[in-house]
Amino acid sequence: MQQVKRLHKDLTKPEKSHKYRQIIEELSEYFLFGDHQQEELFDYFAEHNILSLFYQKLKSANHQLTIFIIERMSMIITNLQNPLNLNYVLSNPVLHDFINFNYNFSIPEIVDYYVNFLKTIAIRINRDNFYLYFNQRYCTFPLLWQAQKFINYPDQLVKNTIQNIVLSLSKLSSEPKSEKQTESVIFYQTKIMIQFKHYLTSSPFIQVYVKYIIQIQNLLESLNLDSQDQQDKLEDILMFFNDLITECPFLSTFLEKLILDQLIQPILDCLLLNKSNTIKVSYEVGLLTIYLFLTKLPLVNSIMSYFCKDQIYIDNAIQHQKLQKQSQMWVYDTKNMEAEFQSIFLKEFDDIEERNNQFIDYKKNNEVENPYKNHFLELLRSKHNTLLLLYLSIWFVAKQNNYQIPSIQIIKLLQLKEEIVFSKQVLELIILLMMNEELKEVEQLYEDLKNKLISMISNLKVTNKKLSEGLAANWDIIEHFDWDKFKDSKPVIKFDDLKPYVDNSKLSEFKYVYLWVLVKCLIKNSQKQRVENPYKINQEIELNLNCEFIQIMDSQHYLILDIESGYLIYTCTHSNQELGTVKFVQPLKAIECSFLNDTLILESSKLCINSFKPYHIKCQKDVIPSVIDRIYQAQQSMSLLIINKLEALL
Repeated sequence: MQQVKRLHKDLTKPEKSHKYRQIIEELSEYFLFGDHQQEELFDYFAEHNILSLFYQKLKSANHQLTIFIIERMSMIITNLQNPLNLNYVLSNPVLHDFINFNYNFSIPEIVDYYVNFLKTIAIRINRDNFYLYFNQRYCTFPLLWQAQKFINYPDQLVKNTIQNIVLSLSKLSSEPKSEKQTESVIFYQTKIMIQFKHYLTSSPFIQVYVKYIIQIQNLLESLNLDSQDQQDKLEDILMFFNDLITECPFLSTFLEKLILDQLIQPILDCLLLNKSNTIKVSYEVGLLTIYLFLTKLPLVNSIMSYFCKDQIYIDNAIQHQKLQKQSQMWVYDTKNMEAEFQSIFLKEFDDIEERNNQFIDYKKNNEVENPYKNHFLELLRSKHNTLLLLYLSIWFVAKQNNYQIPSIQIIKLLQLKEEIVFSKQVLELIILLMMNEELKEVEQLYEDLKNKLISMISNLKVTNKKLSEGLAANWDIIEHFDWDKFKDSKPVIKFDDLKPYVDNSKLSEFKYVYLWVLVKCLIKNSQKQRVENPYKINQEIELNLNCEFIQIMDSQHYLILDIESGYLIYTCTHSNQELGTVKFVQPLKAIECSFLNDTLILESSKLCINSFKPYHIKCQKDVIPSVIDRIYQAQQSMSLLIINKLEALL
């Protein structure tokens, strides 16, 4: 206690200013020691309001001491254990002084520590102590308002922290009431939360949501599909909106309208109606955005109405409103919004749920002819693989949500009058969309593919035509195909899937055979017998004498050529030479060989769809050419085996 009193006294002496940092550090540690173990120490701190002394020193501190004081305050709030002591600190008016202090936010380090300080307090706020931070009289929430000023701060960690603060505080309005509370406490909390909900749905706070909408607009206009950083930023904001809508249902109608008016509709205007609007995006970016909104947010019905309904609601007034673009340079906003917040308090509070229902009724009664539906269907005529992948993915989401899809137009994409120019992924999506769609066009496709396959096998066996390299390199996909697993799959589009697709004619026969397998299973609803891969990495296997062994470097390392199952395996044998551990395994026909000095390189064939990373094996330099030759011979001998397996598919 005497040490604390001495430190307290020193903190009030100007001549000790050079030791303020050390004094504050020691006092903050004693503060927590008092909370954890010695209550009379904490009582002393409370009685003399030592935290207010910290604030007094903050007013004249340089930026290093400022950062240190903020960090100490965060540490104290984080580590308090006694609920009464925590309540004392959270209710101390000096905490509001720390929140509203005029910091020098041009220094990034101060921003980092300040935002973390706000988060530390936000984590400690619950429905029981909420009244300490939300000013009912003037309908203000200083902590939340200060936090939102950093939404557009350039550092991503700061942005993420602000999202967490906004979400954690907003969802308090919808948290269930505690059964232990008295009726009077529940009544009081309910009254506060009604006011808080109006705070969240009124101006000026709604500019918070608008800031995030503008962030998405800016991201879309400059979106680089090769940039993982931009992808992550976009998905972060979408997940934030999803959490906000899910955790705060009273916000859903407002946020839905904002997203539809300022993002979805402008994108559709740009893509389908060729209108110069607030957003200018490519087809790939536009369709990807719609797909992401469908899969990341609970807005499927609202968005699909643009593609499925004949009549929709369009807010013409909002169409001509452009959101003010934000400056690229972040500036701390010092504008005083007290009068605007007071105006919320002065209004008579209506029932938000009733207001939302009234808007829903208004929309139903003011629908107009849908200008987007037919234009969206026209996209099915495209032969652009990436656009079709996105387009079909949108319809797949629709089908999952029981919307009728344009099934006839979709299956006609597979008419065999032309070569199949689409990727494996697009073919799979088309078949998934045909599940439970009883169409004669599918049956006709089945017959056409069957005839195509019979002709292909005949050419291979009678005329000795060489087996297609693309079919051979990807035979494992056909052999390991699992219909039960496939029909329950839910394809997810990744940014990597949107890279330009270049069709390779050498894959044509593979795609015909693979499509045949898909359509046959669809029509017959029968499971193709799946061949299990007998080898897995790090698996312990018995060495099969029917396979060809190639010794590498020493008596323990072997390449195994298993022609019957179609695999090349690199294994390290055990001391008894009867067992080995698999270090590398890939389909034999999918491998291309090369070498560099004394290293054998096994890499993926350029035609291999399921490509793999190159694998390097140390080998005697003089034997590498013969090893490569033996692998090539094994590959050649597999061709007849594949032809026989192909015939068995019929």
